[in-house]
Amino acid sequence: MPRLLELLDYKDVRATFFVTAILARRYPWLPEAILSGGHELASHGLDHSRLDRIPVKEAVENIAASLGILREYGEVASFRAPNLQLPEEIVERMPQLGIRVDSSIAVYKPGHPKTPHWRGSLLRLPATATSSTIRLPGFLAVRLTLPENRGFHVLFYHPWEFTRIARKPFYRPDIWMRTGDYALRMLSRVIDVVRARGYRFALVREAPGLCESGGGA
Repeated sequence: MPRLLELLDYKDVRATFFVTAILARRYPWLPEAILSGGHELASHGLDHSRLDRIPVKEAVENIAASLGILREYGEVASFRAPNLQLPEEIVERMPQLGIRVDSSIAVYKPGHPKTPHWRGSLLRLPATATSSTIRLPGFLAVRLTLPENRGFHVLFYHPWEFTRIARKPFYRPDIWMRTGDYALRMLSRVIDVVRARGYRFALVREAPGLCESGGGA
């Protein structure tokens, strides 16, 4: 995380960090570092439990508990479910929890919406590229992460991707492939391409205003 935060600071980019509350409790410096860098602190649930595999009541309590902990550090208005799986029954309850933007959908997942859309007062914002594309060989990483025919991009990465992970027989290739320095270099390159194409960076919590105004992000 420190190297990722340093890169974002060097590139003058603010980002949204979806953090589990358990992680924030274990490493209190983490949400503090995120907020002090001008980034957004958002919820990724209490403990990374799959919310589509537990009863709805338990899932809502999981999210509420995560918000209770994370909001001790600052405002939390955005949410992303583990594995991008959030049942419809829970989506309906997000505004009651004070969530304004849910990014638990992705354009590359079958059956998921492909564009930002409103569910009452809740904006649903789809991720536009899976995280491992950043670790593909050079031109492929940029082409698949930033297709030129898309009017907006919602990129997401896991912090562990920027730490070197040793190859092990029981790990899928997308877990260890080109993690660490390579991923950091490619993220730096993607940031430069985004700016060169005239896009501007925005936090997830700023998406409602951008969607209302028609701005690209």
